[in-house]
Amino acid sequence: MTYLKTKIVSVAVDSKACRPLTGFLTSILAVFVSTALLMSAPGCGPGESQTASKVANKPPANGPGTFTFINRGDIITLDLNQMSYLQDFRVTYALREGLYTYKLPDMVPEKLLVKDAKLSEDKRTWTFTLRDDAKWSNGDSVTADDFAFSWRNLLESPGEYTSLLYYIVGARDYEVEYADKGPAADSAKVGIKVLSPSVLEVKLNDPVPFLPDLLAFPTFYPRNQKSMEAFKKTDEKGRVSYDAKYTRPENVVLNGPFVLSTWEPGKQLSMDVNPNYWDKANVKSKKLVMVVNNDPQSAFQQYDSGQVDWLADVSPDISANLKRINRSDLRSTPAYGTAFLTFNCAPTVDSELGAGVKNPLSDVRVRQALAMTVEKDYIVSVITRMGEKVASSYIPPGFFKGFTSTPTPGYDVDAAKKLMVEAGYPDGKGFPRLSFMYNADNPTRKAFGEFLSQSWRDKLGINVSLEPLEIKTYRSRVTEKNYTIAAVAWYGDYMDLSTWTDKYHSTSQNNDSNWGPKEYDDLLAKAAKEPDEAKRQELLQQAEAMINTQLPILPLYHFVNVSLYRDNVGGITPNPKLIVMPKFLEVK
Repeated sequence: MTYLKTKIVSVAVDSKACRPLTGFLTSILAVFVSTALLMSAPGCGPGESQTASKVANKPPANGPGTFTFINRGDIITLDLNQMSYLQDFRVTYALREGLYTYKLPDMVPEKLLVKDAKLSEDKRTWTFTLRDDAKWSNGDSVTADDFAFSWRNLLESPGEYTSLLYYIVGARDYEVEYADKGPAADSAKVGIKVLSPSVLEVKLNDPVPFLPDLLAFPTFYPRNQKSMEAFKKTDEKGRVSYDAKYTRPENVVLNGPFVLSTWEPGKQLSMDVNPNYWDKANVKSKKLVMVVNNDPQSAFQQYDSGQVDWLADVSPDISANLKRINRSDLRSTPAYGTAFLTFNCAPTVDSELGAGVKNPLSDVRVRQALAMTVEKDYIVSVITRMGEKVASSYIPPGFFKGFTSTPTPGYDVDAAKKLMVEAGYPDGKGFPRLSFMYNADNPTRKAFGEFLSQSWRDKLGINVSLEPLEIKTYRSRVTEKNYTIAAVAWYGDYMDLSTWTDKYHSTSQNNDSNWGPKEYDDLLAKAAKEPDEAKRQELLQQAEAMINTQLPILPLYHFVNVSLYRDNVGGITPNPKLIVMPKFLEVK
């Protein structure tokens, strides 16, 4: 290994065969530019690079009582049915509440809108009694009907997390029946029953010990049906859905600590304290302002100059250099998340490859060959540089006692070439050009995309071109499975193995790989009915092994959560799930 050195930063460069780095070198050289800007920023002078750099506190960016932050990206949607991105969930924690919440930093669920919870002897029926003082922002009481309505609507107008409701008796069958028959479907068969305005009964197919953890997740939050009626849409079968305009500030009724005051997509979103919030006395700030800035360097400069109080996500180029000078406001912690590539395993991908052209990624040997020619160490040491651990498995290690992952194939170029010969692509001959899709606002994905593209060209003789897209277009393409290779990630939504394994059930809308063998689904089904936790874990261990060996995805590294906030910022408790409860945010 050789090193390209300057007085500002050291960057490792692959020395194998002294190969040219073309576009990848351009990305790495961009590090020098951002570093030079960083070193000229306030509090980051060159003379401070050898010792700890203490960052002075600043007053609130937008005056007393206001907390201002830059999220990890712009809001994609505030519709609970369609929500799946962290930045959307983060704002939703400010606007809505459910039966349970997360106690940080250990991330265990604790009662929130639940006053009492009873579990039947067979552990299949939960009865929840709601607190009496919970109100909507329009003054209505939060009732059991609000939960029942919201959950049924998720079955009637499915989204990426609808499958989480399948633990409930009749939920999956009702979703299918409603799609076919519309309002003629029998919702009474679903195990969601309102016993009184304050009592909700939930019947499960099998015991689900982590149900309170699920109920803390926004998918299970209530909605105010009356306020949504004006946005109801009915199709030719009588099936009901709601226009997302119901989430706009002038329309939405909320039950969280804040209400949505303004929302200018691409610019800013502001939230004011909900005057009817039951726990208003413990809300630390009067106003939250989310600033949208998708340029990493500009976002850092906004933070460093005191224009925002918290930078929720910091690009690797900046964070690695802040780490080097030991900036006191740089916060990092191991994450409950994995960065990986998703491979479209469908037999054909007409939009990418042309009508009827065989998709080489449908062959497990090709996927394995691609995996065996990726130098993951290089990605974490040169590109991300924040102490991320190389991923040899889909599920991050260390979160589940006794769980052991079967590793993905290791780096082996010779073996990879043999697999390509077996698959009918010797030295890449006959292999169609694929694309590597990523969201254009993510420089890390651009950098490792260029590195992977060059690696596969040099080692396997195949061509993979980069396809950067605007975030919403990128999300739609992945969800619709309209891609060949894409850079994606997954953070566990709750502290159970199923948050990882259920994603790749063949019917899951979160399964964007077109992979889903019956054997995999069968393992999940057996695990769902297995009362012995050790045996259940063994079944899910076998399921993950199928992912790690058949490779519908290629795990690259396990995340480190990195953010910036000064010592006088309160309400941020570092935790692996990146959860922040906005009601506690403040500048002291």
